[in-house]
Amino acid sequence: MQALREVVPDQIWVKEGPVHFAGMDLLTRMTVFRAAGGVILHSPVEIDAATRDAIERIAPVRAIIAPSTVHHLFVPSAQQAFPDAPLYGIEGLEKKRDDLHFTALLGDEPPPLWAGELDQVVIGNRVMREIDFLHRASRTAILTDLVENFQDRTPGTNAFLREFMEVAGMWNHPRAAPELRILTIHREAARDALEKLLAWDFDRATLAHGELLDQDPKSAIREAWSWMLD
Repeated sequence: MQALREVVPDQIWVKEGPVHFAGMDLLTRMTVFRAAGGVILHSPVEIDAATRDAIERIAPVRAIIAPSTVHHLFVPSAQQAFPDAPLYGIEGLEKKRDDLHFTALLGDEPPPLWAGELDQVVIGNRVMREIDFLHRASRTAILTDLVENFQDRTPGTNAFLREFMEVAGMWNHPRAAPELRILTIHREAARDALEKLLAWDFDRATLAHGELLDQDPKSAIREAWSWMLD
């Protein structure tokens, strides 16, 4: 597996890493993007020496982002690799991870470090909340579980995951993570957040799980959340 895979030349890179959860094997994805005079790590995976070196060859790490209340497992690995990088986390994560020391907690307003380069919006519920971003320079939406896009060609999955996804109607069909889809009950606030995101100017999206949305991502997001938007 490559240390980093370039998605947008000199702007966006990704790295996948394995996760085992409730008997299911899958890959999770980190997005690395240029901002704040260096690069920012979004939803870190385990940072091995090759990945650390590949990132350092691009630019200094200006921040580490834990973008979701369920995507934080590998943050200590990123902090060990880049001890001088400040840590930003979605508001509420500090209650789950009191072992982590956050520079700031994130909501809908960008902090000064990346204001003007990224837009952001929060969506979710008390169990699963995430903050999604627009990387303006590359016209890329950087998502976590807002959409999961498992396909027949998706590597790193086991039979149990596929069976679960097929039952949930998510195999070969981009959908929101079940925890987002089922537990997000404040429909008006969620709809407003989705419409804000869909008004952004982007033509691709990175996600934590499954294939990237590199063709008509807005249609895929609208389909994934059609029950909320219609």
